[in-house]
Amino acid sequence: MTVEAAEERVGKDNGPDLQSANRTQRDLERNDENLDTATRSAFRALVEDFSPIWFTWCMNAGVIGVLLHQLPYQFSGLRVLSTVAFCVDLVLYIVFSVLYTLHFLIYRRQSYAELTGSVIELCLLPCWCIAWMTLTSFISLTVSNAPWGGHAFTMLAVVMWWIATAWMYGMLFFAFATFIRQHTIVSPDQQLPALIIIPAVGVSTLALVGAVVSSDSHDISARLAVPIIITSFCSVGIGILLGFKLTTYLFHQLLAKGWPAPANTPTLFMFIGPMGQSAAALQMLGSAANTHGAFGDYHRGLFLTGTAASVLEVACVLLALFMTALGAVWMVLALIGMLDRAVHGQLMWTPTWNAIIFPTGTLVTSLLVLAQEMDSPFFRVVTTIIVVFLVIVFFINLVFTLTRIWQGKLLIVKRNPRAPGKEGTKEK
Repeated sequence: MTVEAAEERVGKDNGPDLQSANRTQRDLERNDENLDTATRSAFRALVEDFSPIWFTWCMNAGVIGVLLHQLPYQFSGLRVLSTVAFCVDLVLYIVFSVLYTLHFLIYRRQSYAELTGSVIELCLLPCWCIAWMTLTSFISLTVSNAPWGGHAFTMLAVVMWWIATAWMYGMLFFAFATFIRQHTIVSPDQQLPALIIIPAVGVSTLALVGAVVSSDSHDISARLAVPIIITSFCSVGIGILLGFKLTTYLFHQLLAKGWPAPANTPTLFMFIGPMGQSAAALQMLGSAANTHGAFGDYHRGLFLTGTAASVLEVACVLLALFMTALGAVWMVLALIGMLDRAVHGQLMWTPTWNAIIFPTGTLVTSLLVLAQEMDSPFFRVVTTIIVVFLVIVFFINLVFTLTRIWQGKLLIVKRNPRAPGKEGTKEK
């Protein structure tokens, strides 16, 4: 017999007053337990609710750092600002990686169940790997070419890229296999989120970073560069085809159901990602094969030759023009969506504003390479204007994010949404 059953029997024997008193005492004890469950320490709240959406800060800092490093109009101190952005990316990546690892180590079953049970969390999971790739590109661009750098950091960038390859493809297969196995995200009452594009953007990012590593790393040999270039061409093909398929469905969804909810309107910029990143990747891969001489130095077969590389680079630029134009269309459409929300007084800041910077940055990267390929003042000016816009958005996001964290509404939310009787989803 349980204690509660014994108390009920005693209550029946001693009358209704004692029975009522016992029930009141038990209700008070349960309320205290629920209160303890609902209120958490700051550390527990930080670790238990940590989401891969925070890695978008690393991605945004990384892409801004790369763009500042490669900006057509350089001035004294700009490379320093680029290095500062890289340091911010590195520090945030280390901190967030530790927190996300602890999230899975401490709350193993709960974390896995919440990850595989949420379309949003699964879509955001590749951000961890994409943030890793921004660090890889910076090691190749900056560190390996520094006076204190050299070939050792070139080898580090190569190793990091191959790790990213296995990691990114693992994320791709895990995410889509889980979608297929567990979710019905095309049901009439559930829309496919724009974040579904992230795995495709991740694969295209892998190709772009592969082009950076194979062309800009200090004293990289053709024997190291060519396998990276070939794998990157395969990856950009996957990114383009997945991007076309997913954006076609999402565009149909927009036509059928209208703009996303006001809080999710900035996710319209996600449409840019597959086109912008793939366009930049194609141009830089063609340049790595031809201009930087990887294929000519390797010189094997029919395809891996200097003659084939010159034709390949021209074809890559032509394809990049097609995709850059489509990316620009998506960017204008996203700006119209934001403007429409602003006109109707529905524009609000949410963490989804982080979706503006990295996808748009991919388009800017493509424009930047086109400016170099064509020696075009127009593309240089447009690139500079958009980079300034992205820096402004970054600081707007920073102000709002720090304010929400200070208010206890973001990142460290002590009230546990998983507690009994609580409704809604957990804060990110």
